[in-house]
Amino acid sequence: DAAVAVLERARARLGGDALLLELASIQERAGRFAEAERALRELIAREPTNALALNYLGYMLADRGERLDEAVALVERALAVDPDNGAYLDSLGWAFFRQGRLEEAVTYLRRAAVQMVTDSVVQDHYGDALFRRGDVAGAVAAWERALAGDLRDVDAEAVRRKIDRARRGRR
Repeated sequence: DAAVAVLERARARLGGDALLLELASIQERAGRFAEAERALRELIAREPTNALALNYLGYMLADRGERLDEAVALVERALAVDPDNGAYLDSLGWAFFRQGRLEEAVTYLRRAAVQMVTDSVVQDHYGDALFRRGDVAGAVAAWERALAGDLRDVDAEAVRRKIDRARRGRR
């Protein structure tokens, strides 16, 4: 809350949109999703090709399981600006996963996972998609990469439980 207040005051003093993306990020981390969405939409309205904002909003919607068609469209717009960005590929794959479009999810998540080997979230997403598709060995390998990665924004214990459940189900 204090960080949000500081950024809002700085934005009021400095004007412009320079801090909108940071403000949205802080709001989202604080669980203030509606405010984060408003800030991102404001930034996108002013800068329709701002790939960071497009991807951020698309991923946030997908991760929450909300308005998944819109999430896909937003991330596709980000990829139109930066087609090989691993984070954007992950976001699109994750949105497809949340829609149940597994083949498309695996395609994009694989590309992201190859680029971002040490990104635990990307590897976790890839593992989830592979597992749901029935590739237990591939899923376990991806989840093990997640545990060996940066561990940012991932619950390592939850990943270990997925590995254990997958291995037990395989026997």
